[in-house]
Amino acid sequence: MLPTFKELFLEPKFDSIPDDLTQLPWAVWRAEPRENQEGKFNKAPLKPTNKGGYKVGANNPSQFVTFDQAKAAYQSDLYTGVGVLLSKNEIVGIDIDDLNKSLTTYKQLSVWLKETLGNGAYCEWSPSKTGLRLFLKGSLNQAGRRKAGPLEIYDDKRFLTVTGHQVSAKELSL
Repeated sequence: MLPTFKELFLEPKFDSIPDDLTQLPWAVWRAEPRENQEGKFNKAPLKPTNKGGYKVGANNPSQFVTFDQAKAAYQSDLYTGVGVLLSKNEIVGIDIDDLNKSLTTYKQLSVWLKETLGNGAYCEWSPSKTGLRLFLKGSLNQAGRRKAGPLEIYDDKRFLTVTGHQVSAKELSL
């Protein structure tokens, strides 16, 4: 028997999500298998409705909802997870895919992670529990996605999934 999406992805721990993030615009998402990429899923932001929601763009913050609305929608079992919209709101989001491979390939990543987590960044497992999301106060000098090795860094017009499954440097053996 194939696992359900709810079994493949972490269930959000809403009580563990920092207040700074709960104040941002939110949406829900539903895992959509990527064509010709087995085991990969799209997680496009959806504005929740009682009929399953509709896609919204990261360039349209007015279509997003509050944290409480996203939480209630997720609890309806129509969606796979929740996430936030970064829109120049003094929060920077960092995405690290395939953590084990990234730590092996980029030797300085563990040093950077330990320092960043020691300086107050919020860090959590990605929905698949194979990557990390970090959120910290700040902004980027340039618009759009910044890529630095295994890091994808955003602060505007970007939807990032959120799980509330916080992880520490100690748990990562850094």
